[in-house]
Amino acid sequence: MSLQMISDVLALRDISSHCPLCGRKFGRVARTDEHIFPRWLQKHHKLETRRLTLPNFIGKTYKSVRIDICEKCNHHRFGRLETEIARRVRSGDAFAAVQDLDQELLAVWLGKILWLLCRKGHAYPDHRRRNEPEPDSIVPQDLMPGITYLGMMERAFAMHKGMYACYLTDPPLPDFFYGPPYSLYVVEIDTRDTRFEAFDFADNLITLGAALRTGNLGLICAFDGGIHREFRLHRFQHLIGEKLHPVQFGELAARIFYDHTVLHEDALRVQYYWNRPLHAVVAQTQTPRSFDPFLAEHHDLERLAGMIGRGTYADPKKILHEGGRIFTCLEDHEGNFLRYAVTEEEIEAARRDPHQTLMGPLDSRWRTDSCSR
Repeated sequence: MSLQMISDVLALRDISSHCPLCGRKFGRVARTDEHIFPRWLQKHHKLETRRLTLPNFIGKTYKSVRIDICEKCNHHRFGRLETEIARRVRSGDAFAAVQDLDQELLAVWLGKILWLLCRKGHAYPDHRRRNEPEPDSIVPQDLMPGITYLGMMERAFAMHKGMYACYLTDPPLPDFFYGPPYSLYVVEIDTRDTRFEAFDFADNLITLGAALRTGNLGLICAFDGGIHREFRLHRFQHLIGEKLHPVQFGELAARIFYDHTVLHEDALRVQYYWNRPLHAVVAQTQTPRSFDPFLAEHHDLERLAGMIGRGTYADPKKILHEGGRIFTCLEDHEGNFLRYAVTEEEIEAARRDPHQTLMGPLDSRWRTDSCSR
């Protein structure tokens, strides 16, 4: 049955007839109308009538982005998850409230939003391409094989099974070699700057990543077999224990998403196995554990500047400077965490610092350091 489950996820059953989370056929179980962005989250941030800015859902309000899921997923497995996440997020200190929560639950919850967005977008034609000989869906067909990795994780959770990741040539020692199938970063947000909304969401379907900011809690997750935390965590060590301004959070998400654009092609391939003793799916990345798949030869400064610009609402031309310097608001010229200037005193101090530059995306001011990354 579990091998059949793997095949069923890869087959991408029609969401009009099957639950996109557990795969059960509607009719055998009742269908329910699910808000992709949970209703409690919309009420918490007064999002119901706000319009999404996601490229694939421009013009849609949060309350209108819905999808059918089965009654069992809505009221039981995922319903209990939503209740637990909601209780912590709506507390006075969301960041502190999630510290004792299993990180798998945070990854599954954020992944559920991204997976349902993908399935919803894949089910509808892209009106912008309606005049092409072969019009595609809002979420193109060629992206779906990679996105099913996330679907596998959501299905495993829905069916009370586990999912682990490993590397090519790893020996069968699950306690030592198997790890989570994602790279999750949980950060505290500096909420002093009232010019910024308390909620934000961004995704990148090409790199299969999502970032969500709610109050003082920020979540960034790449559904990548854990390779980002394995090979890139050291580059963000200076951020541990620091509070990130919303713009800094946007840059961090953009950089994590960007990293996945420079991967070796074998790191994008995966083989699925069913592990009976673990009662879990094992997703094997097709590169050895000893091989760093983030390739310097794939590095593209313009692409990096563009992704940071989108994540921080800034002009990419101001981020990329001569000599290959990429401005960042995450660290100073010595590589230490750069506290974001919010008050007039902090802004004036930054202005006097010869190592810093003030930039202004839209109508807000933010601080960067001319450190090449």
